[in-house]
Amino acid sequence: MALYWLAPLASLATLLGGWGVVRFLQGRAHYMRLLSGVAAGYLLSVTLVRVIPECIEPAIGGERNAFWVLAGYLLVHVMEHGITLHFHYGEETHRGSPISGVMALVGLSLHSLMDGVSIGAALAMGSNLGPLVVLGILLHRIPEGGTIASIFLVRGFGKRGALLAAGTLALAALLGATGQALLHLPPGPTLGLTGGLALYVASSDLLPEVQKEPGPRGALALLGGVAIFLLSARFLPHVH
Repeated sequence: MALYWLAPLASLATLLGGWGVVRFLQGRAHYMRLLSGVAAGYLLSVTLVRVIPECIEPAIGGERNAFWVLAGYLLVHVMEHGITLHFHYGEETHRGSPISGVMALVGLSLHSLMDGVSIGAALAMGSNLGPLVVLGILLHRIPEGGTIASIFLVRGFGKRGALLAAGTLALAALLGATGQALLHLPPGPTLGLTGGLALYVASSDLLPEVQKEPGPRGALALLGGVAIFLLSARFLPHVH
């Protein structure tokens, strides 16, 4: 079953981002910003072109699932800015208290849990949507792992604590994918939540990071993400 290898692959991307910050990228935000641009371009494309149109198909609930898109968008905002009062993607430079780092981990763990549910729901659709969603989640989980690792380093948890935090997010995503597979949540509302989550992450988390890049590199990274989607969608067209 594809779930058993695609979900761990996407989760491991979180560990890759955390490890990259711990070993190489602390103080080199340039690379994570460009990767954020690629992830933003891909997520916007797959959400607008594939996820939302499929979630509002009559067979799985129709247009009322659009309300779940809105709910997903608002839910991520509350998790990131209600639970974690100081939060942004990318390299953390503010030296806050350890408790603020823990709260960031709680908020991002809930987000990761939803990512896992998204993987499970997309793979259960019986179309080619699953691999496209997994690729989008994989791309944005690398900067997400880097974000939590950077937060934990600045908060004084050390390299081991930063890697454990990234591992916690990876585990949360796996739990979400497994829970979706076991509980068989309705695909229409779940895909709607997936679309809202992806729209928020792409437009409010990832795009502001790549926009900090001077010159055309940020725009090229964004367009690169769109190009990856277009290429992927050509080989994985929509099937009913």
